[in-house]
Amino acid sequence: MVSSAYRFLGSIKLAVPLLAAIVGILIWATLYESTVGSALVQQEVYKSPWFGALMFMLAMNLGVSAISRYPWKGTRKVGFALAHLGLIVLIAGSAAVIHLSVEGMMLLRTDQGANSLVRVDGDLLDVVTPDGQSVQTDLMIKPDNSIIPSRVAGLTILGYEENTIRTVSFEEGETVENPAVRISLKSDRMGQLTERWLAASPSMYQQENLGPVRLELLRVSSDDVLQHYLAAPDAPTAAGRFGTLTVTVDGNGRSLDIESFLQTPVEVTPDITLTVMEFWPDFRLDAQNQPATASQQLRNPAVQLDVSRGENQERWFVFASSEFDPVRTVVSGSSLENIDIQYAAQPQRQQNLFQVIAAPNEKFFYTAQSSKAFTSGSLDVGQPISPGWVDFQITLEDVVSHAVPNRQVIPVDANEIQGSPSLQVATPDGETHWLTWAEPTTLSTPSGDYFAAFSPKMLQLPFAVALDDFIVERNEGSESVAMWTSQIQIQDAHRGELSERRVWMNHPTWYQGWKMAQASWNPGDLRQSTLQVKREPWWVTALTWSGSLLVVMGIVVMFYGASVVKAVNKVLPTTSTDPSMNEKTQGNAEGDRPPVPAPALITQD
Repeated sequence: MVSSAYRFLGSIKLAVPLLAAIVGILIWATLYESTVGSALVQQEVYKSPWFGALMFMLAMNLGVSAISRYPWKGTRKVGFALAHLGLIVLIAGSAAVIHLSVEGMMLLRTDQGANSLVRVDGDLLDVVTPDGQSVQTDLMIKPDNSIIPSRVAGLTILGYEENTIRTVSFEEGETVENPAVRISLKSDRMGQLTERWLAASPSMYQQENLGPVRLELLRVSSDDVLQHYLAAPDAPTAAGRFGTLTVTVDGNGRSLDIESFLQTPVEVTPDITLTVMEFWPDFRLDAQNQPATASQQLRNPAVQLDVSRGENQERWFVFASSEFDPVRTVVSGSSLENIDIQYAAQPQRQQNLFQVIAAPNEKFFYTAQSSKAFTSGSLDVGQPISPGWVDFQITLEDVVSHAVPNRQVIPVDANEIQGSPSLQVATPDGETHWLTWAEPTTLSTPSGDYFAAFSPKMLQLPFAVALDDFIVERNEGSESVAMWTSQIQIQDAHRGELSERRVWMNHPTWYQGWKMAQASWNPGDLRQSTLQVKREPWWVTALTWSGSLLVVMGIVVMFYGASVVKAVNKVLPTTSTDPSMNEKTQGNAEGDRPPVPAPALITQD
């Protein structure tokens, strides 16, 4: 029985149906992938245990088939063994690629800092339980919007919606005064009617951006502050777009225009030199805690300064906001004394701004600013206001004095509104909640609070990549694109390396085993570029190449080996090491007897 099973394991009777099943599955998986995407096919097919078992059976069939023909004498058997060995190595390499390789997309922008996060296929659910346990689980979303797994850290996953929007309304219920207003924006020319809630608390509902239009709710504590907001603002000055520095040394002050002196040393006094090294219009710290700007608008401007007096040197970070004090660091020598630096910048106005102002006497006022004019006045329920934006009219629809938020997530048609994916879960007490993509949410239960986040699956690289420039080359005499190139900078803080590279189509770059290739770009925004980042262990690449080489060698030896052997036998000299044979051969030269052929050096099976 063992012998029969062994022969069947290496027989063509097993190989044919096994290959037919694998080929059929691959064809079906290719068609299925075009419908549901590669991430789901990877999980359900290529990374599944049953597909791995089929490929293992095929490798066993190939191996037993080759071993059963041992000893491998002759070119056909040697080629047969090499080809089968190559197929086994290819199967092992393919399995390693599927389970060990990493591939994803990295979004870069010239107006943002370096990025070290790569978006890979799949989604994650992060849950922190009331007892502090942290659980992170990969989610597999099926075409019917069902989720695998169905339970994570005590939460039951009820369903998934591809396109949802988060809505909020406010109702009476707060114990303290918290004004909230519902306002509508209507345009007959554009056929639009939009309603939005604004509230004094939570702070996230104090303002909202609707494209080029910004809505705000302000709460003032006195009539003097109210009159300040209702008055028309001063016209912005043309000079000093980046603001000015006021440097005071030993009681003597001097003003410097940042735009004029950027990266230019200035002698503030005969012994003090100041240089504006960097300027960030909208200062923030990136993922690597490095200074960066979130936008090119003067929302939170900051500058980096180098201030030196002789051998003493300091580095300053100075902010235009009065909420932040300057940050000083001694670079060399000792700290500088009797010096003060203040930064003043005039924030850029929102071109279309509508402010609702809640006064202490429970009355409401408004200010409306457009590119043409500024208006202000009292605001009553049902009173339409024309802010000067095309034919838009803004109306105060409802007022709630002691407001509490009532949040909801609603599935919508993607053709009407572009929203975000959301996951519906239930806590152990039966309460249902929506987790919107990339928005951490607190879920309150009688036993404590859960903290959950439904987010994209990200990979942290051991280095960061910054986009210095994105270059688009066009064909001469036309607007058609000939080539686009990403000029990147690789920042490796662990190794202390800084490398500048250029990446364009079919010309990737490598760093520490990671391959970065140009994937896509945004014709509407040339400050953005997308790179494909991929890595697989070197021995995995070696397996696939070695397997391919062995298969080719085996086929060549199996089908052409006999012809090569015959050609070699005809070319090689017929010599022998047998002395008696040599004597007979010498005798032939004397004409004693006809020549006797030497035995062939290479035999054929």
